[in-house]
Amino acid sequence: MSRTLEWQLAGADVVLHGERALFYPAESTLLVADTHFGKAALMRRRGLAVPSGQSRDDLQRLSLLLDEFKPQRLIVLGDFFHHRPLSGEPFLDLFPIWRARHRAVSMEAVVGNHDRHAAGVELGIDWHEHLDLGPFRLRHEPEPVTGRHVLAGHLHPVLTLQVAADRLRAPVFWFRDQVSVLPSFGALTGGWDLPRKSPGQTVLVVEGELFEGPD
Repeated sequence: MSRTLEWQLAGADVVLHGERALFYPAESTLLVADTHFGKAALMRRRGLAVPSGQSRDDLQRLSLLLDEFKPQRLIVLGDFFHHRPLSGEPFLDLFPIWRARHRAVSMEAVVGNHDRHAAGVELGIDWHEHLDLGPFRLRHEPEPVTGRHVLAGHLHPVLTLQVAADRLRAPVFWFRDQVSVLPSFGALTGGWDLPRKSPGQTVLVVEGELFEGPD
């Protein structure tokens, strides 16, 4: 078990990280998917007893990744936001301070379905419908395109393993021939159960450690 795992994808060397991130050394780029910033605030407004601090904690996790890999670019594969943030939400106060700490890193995001609710919110992020990077097409929805390997988010894939009475449900990186899906980065994002006989390979994330999934 390890917090990092070297992997080859579409002929390119990448590094998987137990904080649910992928680093592409050839382009000095760190990728995460589905941060869903502001989800906890929305849930509290709707009367759910959700602890505060999700945005702070997730930004701190991103900081540790940036300190470890020292990338030139950070790209979020869609659903940067969970909803349109309101004035006074903690994230809007935290983010400018966090961004100033990492001003040397270019920050970009692919537009996800949740981000469209936040159109016009200015945070100093470059937004794209998709991006091409080396052999990869970076997008939110995991749909194949001709001539490139798609890296996407959106699904929040998880895998459930059970042996006798022991049961494990863990986020996964899901790799297929034309499309690979990163696990969701945000702490409160839930997950979509990957069918046990799904094609491709998986790498499970268990308490920050990485394990190659069953065949």
